[in-house]
Amino acid sequence: MSRAYSGSGQSPPAPPGPEGENRRSLDLFDLIEMVWSQRVIILVVFLLLFAFGASASILMLDRSYEARARLLVLLDDEDLTPGAAGSGDGFILEQVLQSEAEILNSETVRRRALDVIGPAGVLPAGGTEAQALRALRQSFSVERSPNASVLIPVVEGDDPARSEQTLNAIIDAYIAYRQVVLTGDGASGISERRVQADTAHGIALAALDQFLQENDITDYEADREAAIARVSALQTQLLTAQSEAQAASSAASALQARIAGMPETIELYVESSAENQLAELRLERERLLARYLETAPAVVAINREIAELEEFITGGGVAGLGNTRTGVNEVRSALVEEQMRQEVRASSQTTLAATLRRQWRAAQQEVQRLRDLAPEYRRLAQDVAATETAATGLATQQAEAEARQSLAPGSADAVRIVERAYAPPEGSSLKKLGIAASFVFAAGAAMLLGLLRGYWINHVSPHASGRPLPRDQAAAEAVSHEPVPMPSQVAGIPVLIRMPQRGAALGRR
Repeated sequence: MSRAYSGSGQSPPAPPGPEGENRRSLDLFDLIEMVWSQRVIILVVFLLLFAFGASASILMLDRSYEARARLLVLLDDEDLTPGAAGSGDGFILEQVLQSEAEILNSETVRRRALDVIGPAGVLPAGGTEAQALRALRQSFSVERSPNASVLIPVVEGDDPARSEQTLNAIIDAYIAYRQVVLTGDGASGISERRVQADTAHGIALAALDQFLQENDITDYEADREAAIARVSALQTQLLTAQSEAQAASSAASALQARIAGMPETIELYVESSAENQLAELRLERERLLARYLETAPAVVAINREIAELEEFITGGGVAGLGNTRTGVNEVRSALVEEQMRQEVRASSQTTLAATLRRQWRAAQQEVQRLRDLAPEYRRLAQDVAATETAATGLATQQAEAEARQSLAPGSADAVRIVERAYAPPEGSSLKKLGIAASFVFAAGAAMLLGLLRGYWINHVSPHASGRPLPRDQAAAEAVSHEPVPMPSQVAGIPVLIRMPQRGAALGRR
């Protein structure tokens, strides 16, 4: 809640109505009253949050051990080796120490140290080289003593012995690598390393050749690409053969359905004995007319026979009688021949599709076999490439080392180990800080929750139910005059402690 002040230093009266009667500003005593009324809730919330935070701090924050060492960098006017790590002609202490710190904190030094102690010397449960390098990168740092040519390498870990071992390995690797950086390995050392690299390259190449011979591979990449291309070509041919077989089979089925409705033979012509008899009767009638008149009984009788026979033939009496001559249906024969041709084509394409399917599956198996061999091939190929690169680099370094005049022995011995790695056995822990932070957070959260709950119960809930506020508003209503609102009354100013106003005190006098 807030209260605005007028020019006379008195607070304006609350507006009329139920809200004006219950509304007033909060002071420090109200806050104390709300906290005291919610003391049980505050205490319970505080204990729960503090117990949870303290338990998490005790269980999750482990003790760490910090191993430290001290290295002294000598600056000798006759020995310019430390200055070789700096820049410019005038080598000052800041430049030299910064250069030495960069060498000490380099990734190469960490890798050399890791080659000596292994990943198990850095990580408690072991791990890969990448994980060990990341752990070294996070736990190792270099500090410098002010106004002194001393470098302080630091390694932080969960075990004092492991921290000391790691830091000593880094210091030894730094001393050795510093010699290589400032004076070089020398041609003899590089020559031996080159021989080793050539031997390793020969072993890797022989292993790769043996792998190719055992798996009947001439060139892995070329064979793999050829197998993939063969799979694609066979798949295309298989789809074509299946399509043609289906088309031929459909055509044969259509022809078969058409042939089923056609007769195998057809009638060429039909000979009937009644027609022959009719012709004979007509011939006999002509012979009788040659001897007799048309009114002769013999002619009349034969005419009657001819008329009856014609009527009998016209009425269909001779249907199905007589001799019928049939022949082969040539249309059906042509369709049958085409059907057989389509069936043969469908059968041949089906056989071709089955053969192509077997070849396609064999080609797929070959591609899968090459894919299964890919990890081993890549490993061997990477070994060959890495050893070849190493051998080439060493050959270049050997040529440069032979052409470069080496410095005198011991010219880079300008760093002294003042103190080897030492980790205090008691270590350090953030548990106390975590418990203190848990206490502050629990107290603040519990207090805030108590204030919010007390404010709701004492100043919000009574308004909603129509009950009067616990505190009396008679003092605020005792003001007899209403002050003129000032511009400062637009935004309320929160009040924690109500102080007597000078103008009001004078008025009461």
